[in-house]
Amino acid sequence: MPSIKDGVYILGLDAKDIYLANYNNGCIGYNPRNSAGNLNTVKFLNKLDYSLDLIKLVDVYKTTYRNNKLTFEENNKLYSQRVINVRFKYSVKEYNRYYGDVWVKFGYDLNKVINKIDDHIYIENGEIIAIDTKKGVKNPLSKKELGRWFHYNPQKNKYSVYDYKLHTIKNVRQLRDELYSKGFYCDGIKFTRFKRSSGSARVGKCLFIDEQLYPRMHKWELCKLKVNQGDEVDLAALEAYIALTLSSIIDTIEIDPKSILVINDYESEFEEDVIETRLVNGELVTKPNRITLKNSIWDGQSLMDVSLFGKYENKGMLLLRNQFFKSCCFNCNIQKWFKDNGITSLDQLNGKTIADDISQIKLITTPSSIKYLKFGTLKKWLRAISPTFGVVKHEKKTHYLNGKVVRCHYQLINSLQMTKKEVEELVKPSLEYLDLIKSDPAVLRQYIRYSNDINLDNEPLIYQNDITYKLLGLNDKFTETEMYAILKKQIVDSYKNNLREGHLFVNGNYSTICGNPIEMLQHSIGKFNGESQIGVGKIHTTRFKYNKTILGSRSPHICQCNIWLPLNSSNKEIDKYMNTTDEIVYVNSIKESTLDRLSGAD
Repeated sequence: MPSIKDGVYILGLDAKDIYLANYNNGCIGYNPRNSAGNLNTVKFLNKLDYSLDLIKLVDVYKTTYRNNKLTFEENNKLYSQRVINVRFKYSVKEYNRYYGDVWVKFGYDLNKVINKIDDHIYIENGEIIAIDTKKGVKNPLSKKELGRWFHYNPQKNKYSVYDYKLHTIKNVRQLRDELYSKGFYCDGIKFTRFKRSSGSARVGKCLFIDEQLYPRMHKWELCKLKVNQGDEVDLAALEAYIALTLSSIIDTIEIDPKSILVINDYESEFEEDVIETRLVNGELVTKPNRITLKNSIWDGQSLMDVSLFGKYENKGMLLLRNQFFKSCCFNCNIQKWFKDNGITSLDQLNGKTIADDISQIKLITTPSSIKYLKFGTLKKWLRAISPTFGVVKHEKKTHYLNGKVVRCHYQLINSLQMTKKEVEELVKPSLEYLDLIKSDPAVLRQYIRYSNDINLDNEPLIYQNDITYKLLGLNDKFTETEMYAILKKQIVDSYKNNLREGHLFVNGNYSTICGNPIEMLQHSIGKFNGESQIGVGKIHTTRFKYNKTILGSRSPHICQCNIWLPLNSSNKEIDKYMNTTDEIVYVNSIKESTLDRLSGAD
């Protein structure tokens, strides 16, 4: 039984098709149904991921229409026609293509002329109304009869269109203006512009929603912000922030707004010797220099008491979303910190909250995580937000050898500038592992990366690797079959190709960075003096041995400077107040260029 947690499929249409359908069909608009009158699920090309928006949409639909028919089920998937993803790719021209082969003159409805096409063409009052460009023309028209936009290809026995010559009725920008301002009809439902995610904005897509649902959805997404026609507002920022609730989530957790303490961000300012590149008289000039650097050390970071993590209490972080809120929340013993430091009342805190008692404080964050503050007040946001926060993700082990190794990439290898001997030493473990894959079926089975607790009775055999994994676990003689030999060769070849691309196995990890957490706790009670508790040049992670220099690399690795060599050190304070995992690394950004080296580490 599908649920909204699996996402909901929605119509994906081009603005050109919507405009033409609305021009010809008025208040019916675009027809998403097949000849039998049923919704054609083939046209539901896009998916509305499980998100806070989708959760709210279910509630708003029920309130508006007094039923639970927002979605319908087909082929074990959920579909909804109340939200449409519109792309703006094609312009409307004098003649427009339908289904790849048929071109119809602007102003004519395909459904009304399709049956009038005779021998690949339909002419009305001496004017070509529709033309089919498939092969098989019996009596081709002359060049004069075809006019300047069409021609006949005798070799292929088909008509063709000089589409680059066609007059443009509405270009893409005009279509965008038209649909944004006026909306459109689809299956008799009026749609209005809704919002667009940052990813959709980059490719020019936008979501439209049933006009009846929009007022309640818009009121909720604005979180009691008042934006009136003519107000000066950073529209690009506002669009991006109201789309935060569209982020795909895996779960939700409940956080009482009274649990939130907002402390000021802290900027560390210091001088450092660098190789600086500046634009001088139109030319790039690079030279050594001593400059002043400034970093916001808790940008987008929060500390969250372990009691709020619920079933995720064994995780070190949760990436959360809510209305105008986006933050990476690290597992912390906040109440223990307060108790150990004698904090018993709210007036001892160095921040803002609407809590009634110190025991309520479970989440410490900064203004950098609350985008609402660019438009409204903190108190208004705390009073308006929903207590339901979306969990986007948490940290995970790497896919290889139960998280013991990670695959690096050529960008990192190139940045290290190693000698030939050093490269040979780096490659050696990966080559030795390749030999084991070739010679030991147990290693190959492990490499396929399927869990050891697969239920052989219930799990379907879908993929070749799946079948191989199970057969290797059932019978050793499977290694003597031709199927095993073929699969092993494919795996070995793929492994070699990965090595050539720099994907070497190394003792490493993909870690989430937490910056100066103890200092953040100190700041919450007014005891932070601007000094680093971790120490310059040091990190703390349980993944590697202490007192060892660790190679750190930004991922994605976008610049040769994105490498860092800190010392992994023990830290009793972090171990006491932070509930860490091997996938979390605690770093220092106070009077240290950590964030600059890692290009912001975002």
